[in-house]
Formats: sequence, C-alpha cells, structure tokens
Amino acid sequence: MNRSSPVEARTTAVSPTEPAPTLLADGLLTERLALAAPENSRVVVADYEIPPGHSLPWHYHEGRVVAVVTAGVLTRTLADGSECVTPTGGCIVEPVGPQGVHMAENRELEPLRICALFFLPRDSPLSTRADPPDRVVHR
Repeated sequence: MNRSSPVEARTTAVSPTEPAPTLLADGLLTERLALAAPENSRVVVADYEIPPGHSLPWHYHEGRVVAVVTAGVLTRTLADGSECVTPTGGCIVEPVGPQGVHMAENRELEPLRICALFFLPRDSPLSTRADPPDRVVHR
C-alpha cells in the first residue's frame, strides 16, 4: 500500500497558493519542557550526522536545547551515569549548565541524525567540552 507518512501529511499546503515549509524534524516530546528564553537569546537550528560507532564527546550547553532524532538511535550518557536511548522520532530536552554534562553515541550500524534547536546566551558556543563525571564507568 502506498500511503503518505504522517510527516508528509502535515507538510502538505492547504491551498496551491500557500507555500509549504521544508520539514526538518518531527518528534514527540515525552518530558516536560520549561523554557524561559531571555530577550536577545541566540537561537540556532543545527543538523548533526553521527556515523556508526562515533560519538559527540562529553559536553554541556549554556542554554536550553531541544532535539529530535530524525534517523537512527541516539544513546546519551548523563552526568549520573545513566543511559537514555532515543529512537527515530524521539525528542530530547538537554540539561543546562556544567552540572548537566553528557555525551551522545551512535551504537548502531546506520548513521544517526539529530536536528537540534538551541536557545543560548548571545555569545555562547553551541556546546562546551567537559571531563566525564567521576561516577561514570568508562568503556
């Protein structure tokens, strides 16, 4: 059966004169999102591709980050040593500040893609590298 996906159905224009947006990510938020972005916040949308077996190093964000896994499976290790696995279509809300240090890995055989929306202080980087917490077991 050749049906359109839910994503395609939501991006169809209402009328031929209305422009249709390019959908970059579509996910389901499964945790509460508290967002108080100060005036003059830096807003960035970034698309990451992490090859199989690769990772983003330990880091933290100086502002709120909300991301959707658009392909593959994301495995994050958090500051307390716990792991969170998020499949395609899942949405994550990253912790803010050095106490929320974490890393991201692609443990699967296909590329991992993540579309992230950042709300950052004006001159801050997207992320700041950090040492892993002492309580995390290193693999």
